[in-house]
Amino acid sequence: MRHVRGHHGQVSQAMWESDRAVRPRGYPRWAPVLVGLLISLAQVRLVSAAWESCDLTGSTGLSTTSLYALGLPALTFLNWLLIALPAEVWLHKDTTAINRWVLAIVTSAVLIGAETIVVAHFIATPSEPVSTTCAHNVPHWWPEEIPI
Repeated sequence: MRHVRGHHGQVSQAMWESDRAVRPRGYPRWAPVLVGLLISLAQVRLVSAAWESCDLTGSTGLSTTSLYALGLPALTFLNWLLIALPAEVWLHKDTTAINRWVLAIVTSAVLIGAETIVVAHFIATPSEPVSTTCAHNVPHWWPEEIPI
């Protein structure tokens, strides 16, 4: 964009303001990490609750502390990727601002929902060891509409 100089050689303030309006504002860089951490806390709590309901905590070889120590960093990193990558893709498109944010949020929500189902299937309800209190290692409070 060319800059128009005023009568004293100064760049016009209106030109700078219109240039700022065109650039996408983006989002704070720490926001995906914080949101990813909060989601990973909920996901690890889901696994912990499923293990406690089915009496699997001791028989899996991991204590609750170990589950949090291993699960939080791994899931926080994965959730950060699943939030930051769609945001980077969608927030730089040439659509209206609301469309960019809606697309980024919906894409991230779908990806994190799928990730949570995978975590619930493979980690919260392991095939071995078999629980004597839960059918197929699925807790009684798990919704039947969501198959794991």
